[in-house]
Amino acid sequence: MDALNNIVVVATVLLLPLLLLTLLQILRRHGTSRNLPPPPGPTPLPVVGHLHLMKKPLHRTLARLAARHGSAVLRLRFGSRPVVVVSSVQAAELCLGEHDAAFANRPHLPSGRILFFDWSTMGTANHGPFWRLARRVTTAEMLSASRVRSFADVHVREVRAMARRLCRAATGGGRARVELKSRLFELLFNSIMGMICESTTTNYDANGKLEESTEVSKEARWFMEAAEEAVSLSSRSWDFLPAPARWLDVGGVGRRLWRLRESRAEFLQGLIEEQRKEVEKGTPARRRTLISALLELQNKDPEAFPDKIIRSYCISALEAGTISTVDTIEWAMSLLLNNPDVMKKSRDEIDACIGQPVRLLEVADLPKLQYLRSIILETLRLYPAVPLLVPRESSADCTILGYHIPKGTILLVNAFAIHRDPELWEEAGNFIPERFEDGKKEGKMVLPFGMGRRRCPAENLGMQMAGLVLGTMIQCFDWERIGEEHVDMAEGSGVTMPKKVPLEAICQPRGTLADILSK
Repeated sequence: MDALNNIVVVATVLLLPLLLLTLLQILRRHGTSRNLPPPPGPTPLPVVGHLHLMKKPLHRTLARLAARHGSAVLRLRFGSRPVVVVSSVQAAELCLGEHDAAFANRPHLPSGRILFFDWSTMGTANHGPFWRLARRVTTAEMLSASRVRSFADVHVREVRAMARRLCRAATGGGRARVELKSRLFELLFNSIMGMICESTTTNYDANGKLEESTEVSKEARWFMEAAEEAVSLSSRSWDFLPAPARWLDVGGVGRRLWRLRESRAEFLQGLIEEQRKEVEKGTPARRRTLISALLELQNKDPEAFPDKIIRSYCISALEAGTISTVDTIEWAMSLLLNNPDVMKKSRDEIDACIGQPVRLLEVADLPKLQYLRSIILETLRLYPAVPLLVPRESSADCTILGYHIPKGTILLVNAFAIHRDPELWEEAGNFIPERFEDGKKEGKMVLPFGMGRRRCPAENLGMQMAGLVLGTMIQCFDWERIGEEHVDMAEGSGVTMPKKVPLEAICQPRGTLADILSK
């Protein structure tokens, strides 16, 4: 026993200086961090903070404020919530790279609790075991490269259905004036629904021919309106008002949020029940879908996968898989209509790739169409789908470019400002797809999908869908602007960046391809 006591005493004597040194370093770092200045920013007002300065579109307002204060790190206050906005590559790399773990959480705003089932979606959940499980399951069952390839036939079917409707709209091989956003939304809605539960609003007759209707289905229109309302309501200052003001619900934002939650929950639960009936009947599934996989997991562990969690997985897939891709394609078509020489160059690339005999574009052709990919990347540079990325929140104090950022600070990364920084890009505001040819400038300076552990896992799916849809539209139709004026490129507002004025254009089917589409 004496020998053991002696060993303990010696070990304590030897280790104590090391422990004290470690503690001193921690305290020094902590003290140094707290002694650093906060980032610069305008003086806040009582209660509202800087909400009175937040004019739409928000990404441009924040870029102007950062320029006015001459800092890539800007300090703001939304109500009582501290906010930091970063507007440079260096600051973004620090926040999403070196300090990625510290900024891995999401701000739990009141609208998110209502709309996203108590923050249980993959995009709104805090970093931790639940988020890791959600990301792992969604990636394995829907977003991995192999799963995206396995649903390629679904994506091709829906893209061609839209092209056939456009062809029919141009009766007699003539020209048609079309509004694209609702058609694109229906296409993406059907494509994602095919991956979630094998459902589609596209109707075929007994011989497998597309039915004659050229109108967008009422289900797709309902979901488009619901998704747009969700984006609008989740970007209001309502989230940052004091609790009593939210309870009074002046303007009815809270009531609208709850109505939207109930209608979405009813729609999603209907999809789950339909799949559950198929499983109970023992009907063999044609393919494994997201809901069928989740019901299988529910049978094994009901507490981990209740219906509420399945609904959260599905709404994440549907909204993230439709809104951002629709916006990207609509911006790309607007840019191409204003730059017809770029559209011609892309069509020439597609025609050369397809060769003879003429056929419709396939998913397998996309890796060969590097100029088409450059067009999409340049579109995402100029008009990132989420211009401020998805907000994060710090779980610990940290230092960014010499400024102290306290725990609990909301982080906004202004990708829009970074993508248009004239110090990074020549002719930063111009549409020049050639800057991405041969893999040039791909990577960390373009952040449409974010960086780090919260990087968007649907990048592969989004790029494939954007390439297939845009490529098919370029291949199958001649496109013109309506009138001589350039397409209006004004930006709308919200968490995402839609066009302020939805795109309308003139399309005319191209010769042989019109014959193929009509069959």
